[in-house]
Amino acid sequence: MKVLVLNCSPKGDMSDCLKISRAFLEGLCMTDPTTDIIYENLVDKKINHCFGCYSCWAVSPGICCQDDDVNDLLTKITSADLVIWSTTLYSFGFPSIGKALIDRLLPLTCPEQKANEDGTTYHPDRQKKDIQFMLISGCGFPNIKGNYDALLLQFEMLFARKDYPRIICVEAPLLSIEDAKPLTIPYLEMVRKAGSEFASNGKISEYTMNELMSPMLPADVYRSMTSSKDK
Repeated sequence: MKVLVLNCSPKGDMSDCLKISRAFLEGLCMTDPTTDIIYENLVDKKINHCFGCYSCWAVSPGICCQDDDVNDLLTKITSADLVIWSTTLYSFGFPSIGKALIDRLLPLTCPEQKANEDGTTYHPDRQKKDIQFMLISGCGFPNIKGNYDALLLQFEMLFARKDYPRIICVEAPLLSIEDAKPLTIPYLEMVRKAGSEFASNGKISEYTMNELMSPMLPADVYRSMTSSKDK
């Protein structure tokens, strides 16, 4: 299996989300040691904004006209079996560097418009290969509802699957706190279990995904702890 990790965090290798992604892939590799993994820190890449010129449709189909790192990233995306978007939550969505790459995914689609069963319209994929996309994300809130609604909906619409594998870690800053290890070590072990499940079954069980979405501390305790640091 070829895995591409797109690290959208501006913190690069210091990202809390990357800790989760690495733990997931540790579990995956324990079950499938032949896994080939590529990590890409988007903050280290030159990713210009999309011009909206549609050259990737009309002039050079499937290839962006801009001379930056995106065409190389698109090649890696289409060569992967699993693409993991490893991202923090910024203003209820992707950080700007991640959103910039998402806007530049246009060359992977065709200009034709087709209808879904529900009557909505979409552009079909240019690639015939079945690529699986996964979301691994962490935030500084103690709850998902009201914070992740926009990002989860956008990811579903972008990659057209309601059952996509995902790990959503609330209270993610705990992963970088030494005193929180009694909480974070079991959490990361559950993440490794998720990786092993994916390697064995091609998916993460509903039980494991739900466990990983649960807060490590009670919400009121976490809010009190973080609020006291601001004073």
